[in-house]
Amino acid sequence: MAAPDWPGRIVGDDGHDRIAACLVMDIQNAPDWARVVLGHVDDVINGRVSHQDVVMNAYILKIDPAICEIAPAYEEHGEDVVWVPTAEFRAALVAWIDQIDNSPD
Repeated sequence: MAAPDWPGRIVGDDGHDRIAACLVMDIQNAPDWARVVLGHVDDVINGRVSHQDVVMNAYILKIDPAICEIAPAYEEHGEDVVWVPTAEFRAALVAWIDQIDNSPD
């Protein structure tokens, strides 16, 4: 599968690179799981819940209406916490789901 890409993606941007890493390492090629995470994002954006924490393999995603915190699940990897606009995370996730759905694999 190709690397994550979405409208507005900036390679080398810390936030966008972390989103891409999260998609590859945590969402992987799992459309059902991707849709579960998208449901959590939409629940927060649409006000059904005030926030949502999603603990995954490599990262912990803390979703708030405006900002998502993407923190490493394990401190020993030396990665910093990164914050990205929730709308950008959502756009990347939707594009990743489309990429998964249209992959010949």
